[in-house]
Amino acid sequence: MTGPGQRSGSARGTEDGEQVLAAAVAVAERVFGPGLEAAYALGSLAHGGFAPLVSDIDLALVLTEVNEHTQRGIAEIRARTSGALAERLSVFYADWPGVRGGRPEPGRLPAIDRLDLLESGRLLYGTDRRAGAEPPGQHELVRCGAEFAAERFDAAYLRWVRDPSALPGRGVRAVTKLVLFPVRFLYTLHEGRIGHNEAAGRWYRGPARELVLAALGWRESGLPADPVPLLERGLSGLYLEFLDAYIEAVPAFAERLRVVRSGLTAPD
Repeated sequence: MTGPGQRSGSARGTEDGEQVLAAAVAVAERVFGPGLEAAYALGSLAHGGFAPLVSDIDLALVLTEVNEHTQRGIAEIRARTSGALAERLSVFYADWPGVRGGRPEPGRLPAIDRLDLLESGRLLYGTDRRAGAEPPGQHELVRCGAEFAAERFDAAYLRWVRDPSALPGRGVRAVTKLVLFPVRFLYTLHEGRIGHNEAAGRWYRGPARELVLAALGWRESGLPADPVPLLERGLSGLYLEFLDAYIEAVPAFAERLRVVRSGLTAPD
């Protein structure tokens, strides 16, 4: 129990996250100068549910122009931002047309993160010009999830899914992300909304429900002594459930997702 004058671990973690955001915005001001038009907190530090053990610190920058020099500036922000959780910093960026309409441009603001900015983004710097923006629809969100899976679920990733016996050695953050990614995508497919961890995990009723609910608890309390049996029972089936649903739902990515699926089911 937290006594007078003491802060809970969650409160301390949230403060650490806010300090990283503030430090990153200060660096962004120096790096981009007048080219920085606005900065927003995204993710759980904007809409709630920040878990100090595992949560990312998501920052979105709105720039006057996104060009060939922008990524160098973003890398400088990441390198020069300090704080207890600075390694968790994830920086998204776009110009205002990219934020408001999602037009193709060389930024980094996928549809799911753009919707998060429009719905829940917390202004940290600059002028808020979100009014009248066109949010991405369900089809775009689902396509974004399919693209993420096709690109990120490579052979090395799938080895952890197929054989999670060594996965706990990577830590609670890696374990819970691996479990909850497909659940969040399934939630978006069926509900048409962003799959925040808690909402998606509580919504899920599939065969891996025991594992999913356990992973939600691990986000707050850390891994138990031996999570491997539960991971072995539920993880690969959870990914097959996700892949089968998205192969059917997103024909444009079906072939690439079938390749991912074959990497999950092929014999060793």
